[in-house]
Amino acid sequence: MLEAVLKLNILHLIVTCCDGAAILALLREARGRTLPPVQLFNAVPFALAAAPLLLAMGAPETRAPRLWLAGLVAGMVLGAVRGSFLKFQLDRMYSRLRLPNGRDGLWASCVMAFCTLVAFGAGLANAPNPGLEVGAAGMVAACAGYLTGRAATLWRRSLSAPHHTLHHLLP
Repeated sequence: MLEAVLKLNILHLIVTCCDGAAILALLREARGRTLPPVQLFNAVPFALAAAPLLLAMGAPETRAPRLWLAGLVAGMVLGAVRGSFLKFQLDRMYSRLRLPNGRDGLWASCVMAFCTLVAFGAGLANAPNPGLEVGAAGMVAACAGYLTGRAATLWRRSLSAPHHTLHHLLP
């Protein structure tokens, strides 16, 4: 048990904090509350920081940067597609945006946190097959890409969206 604790380092703490911060940043959006359109990007820096750090923590001989990059690109494409079809309301007077069905970002962030824990567990277990750790790092990259593509597409769509009165929903 002591050996497993000694293998933990500051990067594990940083990645865990980034995952937690991404979840916290998406709570308001998932509850259907109004937010400024720029707050769509609140979780993106945390997700994009956690993904490469998790890749860097793997053993050099077991890293799969191509799989990680493929996960990131696939996540961006899926996020952009989801952002294209997600319904939202925009109040131009107060510059507030509301996503009535915006829980998918929170779910992606929770999957990212779970995959981070799986990668940590696989790394601590010293398994002879590092496929679980590599796959989990690829899934974290896919979730980070999803959040990025979704936020960018929603923000771009908000530039030309019609006005909805949301003053009764303001915090």
